[in-house]
Amino acid sequence: MTEEERPVSEVINKVLQAGKAASAVDLARLSCLEKHHLQHFQQSWQGADAVHRLNLISQLVELSENDFTLDFTAIFSLSVDDLDERIRIKSVEGLGLEDKQAYVRPIIKALQTDESEEVRSAAAGALGKFALMAENDELPEGLSDDIFNALLGMLENSREPVSVRRRALESISAFQREPVGQYIEDFYYSDDAAVKASAIYAMGRNCKTSWLNYLIDEMQSGTAEFRYEAAQASGELEDEEAVPYLIDLVEDDDHEVQEAAIVSLGKIGGEEARQFLKNITGRDDPRIREAAKAALTGLTACEDPLSLNF
Repeated sequence: MTEEERPVSEVINKVLQAGKAASAVDLARLSCLEKHHLQHFQQSWQGADAVHRLNLISQLVELSENDFTLDFTAIFSLSVDDLDERIRIKSVEGLGLEDKQAYVRPIIKALQTDESEEVRSAAAGALGKFALMAENDELPEGLSDDIFNALLGMLENSREPVSVRRRALESISAFQREPVGQYIEDFYYSDDAAVKASAIYAMGRNCKTSWLNYLIDEMQSGTAEFRYEAAQASGELEDEEAVPYLIDLVEDDDHEVQEAAIVSLGKIGGEEARQFLKNITGRDDPRIREAAKAALTGLTACEDPLSLNF
């Protein structure tokens, strides 16, 4: 009997057996479990020790990130109520990888009720994808409102730790609603560098060209983290006015800032950006060279999809 032929119940028993490292083949068999298999998993899950449960959930999250054909959301939905904080964090992250609206409410529940700051922060971040879907009219209006209100509730609650409120701002910034813009501006003027960085990131997700002057200022900041976030955010705005400043950042002392600037030049496009990217494909630095080639490929794909050979 091959691993693929082994009954699912046996696979569940095997992967939840303490001290046994689960293979990728066995873990993949846990994708899209049927109801009776999920019940069996839940019973076996409760008997496994916390370290083994954490390792298993971490492996499932990693597999989900690398293979979009696998779906472990039923397991993540089950484990999001685990007694172990670390497992709940991983479970929320796993739910956030999917785009199924059925799993939005467990994330909202974790955001609003979990006693752990780290879990609430993870939940706020996990709602970011769904906030974008909501703004693009890909979710029912009632669910979109629930996402918006849950995130806004975190922002309005000054007793919430800054880690949670930062992630809430980053996620809610996809919405073109009041008072999102005001919160972005308020966080931008914070004395806390991490809070300000989140605001710069949020400007990009908010996609309003009115943020461009803020981003141009931050691309000239003395703080590498701000330059990096501003470079990334300007790519989301896709305004060619940012191109000269991004070109300057390709000579930045910070490698991450350089690469963020190149990626954004590829997103913005235009003749100036295209010509500059072509020029730096001949650089000696392999990082710059490869990043520029990738940006040009993406730019060509957006402008003329039929020009690519598959």
